[in-house]
Amino acid sequence: MSEPTTLATWAAAIAAALHARGVDATELLQQAGLDPALLHKPGARYPVRAMTRYWELAVRATDDALPLTVPRHVQPATMHALGHSLRASRSLHDALLRMARYSRLVTDAADISIELAGAQLSVIYNPPRRDLKLADAAYLAFMATAVELGRMLAGTQHGLIACELRQPAPQDPLPFQRFFDCPLRFSAPRNRLIYTHAQLLRPLAGADDRAAHFYDAAAAEYLARFDAHPVSQRLRELLIRVLPSGEPSRASLAAALHLTPRTLLRRLQAEGTNWKELLNEVRRELALSYLRQERSAAEITWLLGFSDPGNFTRAFKRWTGARPSDWRRESAGIPGRVHSLPAQR
Repeated sequence: MSEPTTLATWAAAIAAALHARGVDATELLQQAGLDPALLHKPGARYPVRAMTRYWELAVRATDDALPLTVPRHVQPATMHALGHSLRASRSLHDALLRMARYSRLVTDAADISIELAGAQLSVIYNPPRRDLKLADAAYLAFMATAVELGRMLAGTQHGLIACELRQPAPQDPLPFQRFFDCPLRFSAPRNRLIYTHAQLLRPLAGADDRAAHFYDAAAAEYLARFDAHPVSQRLRELLIRVLPSGEPSRASLAAALHLTPRTLLRRLQAEGTNWKELLNEVRRELALSYLRQERSAAEITWLLGFSDPGNFTRAFKRWTGARPSDWRRESAGIPGRVHSLPAQR
């Protein structure tokens, strides 16, 4: 199993936060076994185990609230293409989905998942595999960056209503309370940000669909280079990028992943899936997102690689039990004839 890594530019943001506190970040990097020369090298990555040591040294040299200051030093390029696509998103909902989809670009030690329950949407920062420890400070910095991004894009309409942290309460919880400015729980079962879903769907003034799609493609291409990751994940990222050009064949997907069609089939089977199943999952996920964005049926048909709107409508009914127009009305809270069935692949 390969060693998980973190973007060196993310470590650079931590170094900037340390320098702002008067701490020699270069010395701490060297103590952790990290090469300071890689901090600003595009695409460079550090081993997560060394990053965990770096975090431990950084917090020891300052205090538990250091991660809350990291967002001040995060630039769009800090998160590679992801940073740019987040700022071009149509809504905070789309930004959070992008963050979950491409979180491995920043670090592949843990991932982000989205849960929707009633009127609330949760962003959950999942722990890494059992043999790998991720510093509490790392989770806190990721979560704080997401919160700061929401405030920057949506102002007071960011929708955050609660925060849960797995770490125990610090000696001084006041900086945490001031930063999150919402009900805050320590020693929680999981790291979670909780939002009012309706607030997340508000359009953002800086939305730029063309730029967002450009940077999505760049993020997917970057992630595709990590051959050590599951083929199913790499295939999902590839599908998002190529679907607007039409439904791809298994042979073309295999070639893009530098595999033979037979090897692609065998590796997907080992992961409990197949390429058609993944194609349907990606199309369904994107279709729901595009409908929330109020895109036209013709545009969604093209973005999902269908040959005509009728094919898209039939597929959508197979996935959800409802026509796209009916599902959109239900999502917007408009009365109408709506069916609600479990998703079908």
